Amino acid sequence: MDTNQLWKDRLNNHLKMVSRYMRLIFNDHLAFALIFFVAAFAFFYQQWLETVPNTFPVAWIMAVLIGSLLTYSPVRTFFKEADTVFLLTVENRLKPYIRNSVIYSFVMQSYWVAIFLFALSPLYFTVYEQVAALYLLVVLIVALAVKVGNLLATWFIGKTRDTRLHYLDIGVRFVINVFLVFFLAIGQPAYAIVAVALIVGVMFLNYWNVYTKYSLPWDDLIEKEDARLQFFYRIANLSTDVPDLKRKPKKRHGLVSLVTRRMPTKQSQTFIYLYSITFIRSGDYFGMYLRLLLLAIFFVFWIPAFWGKIIFAMLFLFITGFQFITIYNHHRTIDWVRLYPVSQGLRKKAVHQLILMLMFLKIIIMAVIFLVATDWMGTIIYGGLAVAFAVLFEAFYVKSRIRKLGT
Repeated sequence: MDTNQLWKDRLNNHLKMVSRYMRLIFNDHLAFALIFFVAAFAFFYQQWLETVPNTFPVAWIMAVLIGSLLTYSPVRTFFKEADTVFLLTVENRLKPYIRNSVIYSFVMQSYWVAIFLFALSPLYFTVYEQVAALYLLVVLIVALAVKVGNLLATWFIGKTRDTRLHYLDIGVRFVINVFLVFFLAIGQPAYAIVAVALIVGVMFLNYWNVYTKYSLPWDDLIEKEDARLQFFYRIANLSTDVPDLKRKPKKRHGLVSLVTRRMPTKQSQTFIYLYSITFIRSGDYFGMYLRLLLLAIFFVFWIPAFWGKIIFAMLFLFITGFQFITIYNHHRTIDWVRLYPVSQGLRKKAVHQLILMLMFLKIIIMAVIFLVATDWMGTIIYGGLAVAFAVLFEAFYVKSRIRKLGT
């Protein structure tokens, strides 16, 4: 078996799958919203930099963010369940396969390190005006070199099933990575060299104490690989249907009881009851709703200009309504939903009601935030614009989208 060719085949299949879903995700109004978001963020980011004091803790912010990216270093293996049968017997010939996995993981994760570093660079040079622009390239090179050490340390410690060792390894590397980036940011390369040496030491300790003593934990590696794949599927499912998505509902009895206990038990309320529970118990929808709400609150407080606050609040209101239209087909593979003695027209109506309720709930919460961040007049302006947008969005856009999704 040519394990090197096997890895190439699996990488090609993975890239084809990702590119197919990415085209579906960004081939819609969401792409325009994201472009607008990036442009608006860059504009207000530049305005905010003019007000940043010299005492702003940018070094610690860089240290925590970049340090977290360096610490989180999983190795993508593309292992599958069948590998426990077909690859287990050739485990000693998997070095080319593992080497390619480490290289691929390094390349993909390095993009995020570079993106965050250069996104923080305007803030960094605003506070540290005396630092030459070329120094940031040095920081990036050192960070990428340390990223290799973190990847290998993660792979080496991955052979043990002792979760305490995993947590200890993550904690130790996180502290070292944070101080490494911090010392680089404040211009203390001597201490940074010590941190690099410590990361190398952790890597070799993991190799000698774990990697050389155990065989590959195939079931654990396959489970983690499937979890990463399902994470991507959940993101893609917010914009398009993903047949391979495995749904794991969460109980959340308290929230379900809070929402449903006053809901009338009428036949006409069948689907609104079903979709309300689906929204709460599905981690995709409920978690996404909370994250979008927190991001909207952050930008309202962060952006100084009033109309900038309005623009970002409205943008996140649009994304909130847009992302939850796919809940219409959430139960498409379950036949008993079609057996309900209820008109399918009520199913569409229930999705309309749910999206409108979610948008109005967000409007109420954001109105309180606007009252704190601005004044009564700003709150009234936001509330009027948001309510008008939500009503028009639900009446026209949601209606056309659900019509395209079919019955």
